[in-house]
Amino acid sequence: MQKILSLLFLLCSVVLALEPGEVVVVYNAESALSKQAMARYCAGRRIPVNNRLPLYGVKRGDVTRAQYDMNIKFPLLVLARERGLVFSAGPQGRGTKIKAMVLMPDIPLRIKEDTPKGKPAAGGLQVNSAALDSELMLLGAEYPLASLGQNPYFGKVSLPARHERQVLMSVCRIDGPNEACINRMIDDPLEAERTGLWGWTVVDNGGPYKEGDAMMERVADICLKGCMPLFYEKSKSTIAKDYPLMADVACYCGWYTNPPDGPFRKASKSGFKFAPGAVAFHLHSFSATSIYDSNTWVSALLERGACVTAGNVAEPYLGPSLNAGLFFAHLFDGKTVGEAALLASPSVSWQCIVLGDPLYRPFPRTGIQPDKNNPFVRWRLAVNQHKGDMAKLKAVVDAEKRTPSGPLFAEIYAGLCREIWQKQEAEKYYRFAAEHYGPLRDKIRASMLLAYTLQELERHSDASYIAKTLQKNYADSVYAEAIKKAVADIPDKK
Repeated sequence: MQKILSLLFLLCSVVLALEPGEVVVVYNAESALSKQAMARYCAGRRIPVNNRLPLYGVKRGDVTRAQYDMNIKFPLLVLARERGLVFSAGPQGRGTKIKAMVLMPDIPLRIKEDTPKGKPAAGGLQVNSAALDSELMLLGAEYPLASLGQNPYFGKVSLPARHERQVLMSVCRIDGPNEACINRMIDDPLEAERTGLWGWTVVDNGGPYKEGDAMMERVADICLKGCMPLFYEKSKSTIAKDYPLMADVACYCGWYTNPPDGPFRKASKSGFKFAPGAVAFHLHSFSATSIYDSNTWVSALLERGACVTAGNVAEPYLGPSLNAGLFFAHLFDGKTVGEAALLASPSVSWQCIVLGDPLYRPFPRTGIQPDKNNPFVRWRLAVNQHKGDMAKLKAVVDAEKRTPSGPLFAEIYAGLCREIWQKQEAEKYYRFAAEHYGPLRDKIRASMLLAYTLQELERHSDASYIAKTLQKNYADSVYAEAIKKAVADIPDKK
């Protein structure tokens, strides 16, 4: 396979991004944090004053159906009518068409199950509990409450054009375990849109069901076809405890464990942090039962520096969950977070929430001012110039060997070679990266990847020797547990 065409920068479709005037911001008028976050967000995104909607008598946690109607649903509908705002799902009329909503901190998270007296509690998909965010997607519409609803936009290439009616709202939330996370979720996307979001995509596959694996595979396939820097973990276990993951991770997509594991968990000693503006998603049934507790995935990923994530407040079942493959595909295609989430959500009035700025476009097609000194920018320019020709990219990597970016380029290239079954090439370039990287985390990671590649080449003794040498030399390092797992994964076969 000598050529891999870039999808990200060679596609020619027109992307009509969500605009600030089409977004309403809902905040808790009795919370100082919520009001501060609202003001910060609206200033950065230039949200019209008319589109800033206060709520009273609400707080974190769960609400009943009656509380939802009294304190959230009806007040928002009244405010919208007074201000000439028309929600997508509601009756149409004159006014400003609203296609997205963003919830600020200290807004309720869930609507509790409401079983009428004398009736047994329903189960499975026949429940009327839901994430508040998912319920608000239907604000203004009449619909049954007995179970989830179907999203007519799920799986579509794009949302309706400007002159057509959009019948659902995209709803996102800016909130997190602390004020620093909240501020970063507001500020970092603005900078990332200006200079571009650059770095690695990490895909952690190997869950219990083929349907979930297919979502992860789709993300990895897009990266491979686009020659994007990809770290692809395919074992049945998740990324190892304290794994020396690279510092510049722009996107993470994985499944299936709980509580948070690997370098993302709070107790990890690896010191891992995402790149500013990063999008991170771990698929699990209970990944967003709280957005303030580090033992949930959404909180853990936000604390590690992510600006966008998603999760479930209760059991969603796999089919109705946010489709990770579609979500990242739409982001890579240049869509906003709000648009991508709406196109990738099979269900409404269900259990999923999306945390992040709905107006954020992590991969805009135009208008960015990339730093040409950034090695990830230089890699992308080389991919575009050579249209994914691996032989020509090899020459670029060889030329970079004499620069400080040489080990990085070698690891990116080795990863591509490994996935397209050019194992000997992968070995060569992983070896160069392992020998020339400066940071310990990168040196150890490249050595571990070299050992796995040698194992795939059936050079088991060589692979085992590298793994055991790492264990001996770095027994006291913060990466000792991850190295120990690598040794266990590489038996010394003769």
